[in-house]
Amino acid sequence: MDRNEKIIKWAMWFNRLSFIQIFRETMIILFPVALVGAIVWIISDNLLAPNGFLANVLYVRQWLPQRQFFRALFSDATTITVGWLAAYSSFVSAIMTTRRYKRENLVAGFCAIISYVLIFYHTVRGSQSIDIRYFGAGWLIIGVIAGYLVGLIFVKWGQRFALGDIQTGSQNLMAKILQNIKPFTISFIVAFILHLLYAVWRTFNLDAITTQNISSVIGRHSNYLLNITLSFFNTVLVWLGFAEPINIASDAYSNEVRNNLIYALTHKSFAVPYPFTPSALYNGFANFGGIGVTLALVIGILWVGHQTNQQKVAKLSIFPAIFNHGLPILFGSRVFLNPIYVFPFIFLPIVNMLIASIFIFIHAIPPIVYPIPNGTPGILVPFIGTGGDWRALLISILLVIMDIIVYIPFIKLAFEVDKRLAKEEEGSQNEDK
Repeated sequence: MDRNEKIIKWAMWFNRLSFIQIFRETMIILFPVALVGAIVWIISDNLLAPNGFLANVLYVRQWLPQRQFFRALFSDATTITVGWLAAYSSFVSAIMTTRRYKRENLVAGFCAIISYVLIFYHTVRGSQSIDIRYFGAGWLIIGVIAGYLVGLIFVKWGQRFALGDIQTGSQNLMAKILQNIKPFTISFIVAFILHLLYAVWRTFNLDAITTQNISSVIGRHSNYLLNITLSFFNTVLVWLGFAEPINIASDAYSNEVRNNLIYALTHKSFAVPYPFTPSALYNGFANFGGIGVTLALVIGILWVGHQTNQQKVAKLSIFPAIFNHGLPILFGSRVFLNPIYVFPFIFLPIVNMLIASIFIFIHAIPPIVYPIPNGTPGILVPFIGTGGDWRALLISILLVIMDIIVYIPFIKLAFEVDKRLAKEEEGSQNEDK
């Protein structure tokens, strides 16, 4: 048995696990939400934002005086789609869990989303009731786990309640609902206990203390090894299902970024004191198309993919990927918790950063010091951030080409795994009939 065959068989075993199957099915069902959410996100934060790339290229401020009004509308649409993905995933996961165990139950889905919202809903500190970060794509895996556990509770203590049961008449309908009171109550009590623990956590400001301690560590002067380590863990977290990456360059090293800019402007030189900040490496060379250099994944699928569905997914995902929103392809190609993609997804960004840092160290390209408009295509970030240095653009293009070449064999393996899993599912369905 050759190495590829061993990898395929191991990946198939992993994908047969109950939770992984539920997770994959949840991603497929929520793909339209991720796709539409990414597009409205681009419109809100790129086309209509004052510092957006498209807003500046298309001079939106000059021909759309009501820009802020429309941006608020699209921002609301972003919140309702990708901003609530974790909550939606709990609903889908619970129903798919009960269906997998031949106990399909709509009540489980509603119970799951109620339980998930209850855990993170709070009024114990000020007027803020919902911390939206717990409901968005960043907590996708938590939403799926919550739905999975609620689904198992309904499998254990509930009674089947499928969509077709609604047509059985009011008496039978009420009987079905009453049979599911027990698992609903158990799920609600568990969620309330977690809600209580979360409230205590917030009451004593433990979340703020934790955030401050983390910020104090990463907010120190630039450390090359720390930059690489943060980028590595950031990518690992996304692969694990925390689908929205932490913006490690937003506050971390803000002093170094500012000092680099002042030095470049006053000395007319790129010999800046901190050339290896996250802005110079991670956002500049490791974020082509989004976390995990997903632009290379999309192009690779379009290049070698033969499956109609995957080709459609890649075509629909190419526009968001150009503007660094990789969420659609991560859902459509089921990259989260996919063992086939773990190596290129996690390590390609690190390799890109290492290669770019070598070129910066030997002064073949200057470091990125100038501000980048929000939503700038990843491949253009080094070019704009270096003030239009064509060598930086060339390096970014070459890195994307390298990333595509590395992704292609993994894409082929993933397609083979999907094909064999599909045949197994067809076989099991025929046996059931």
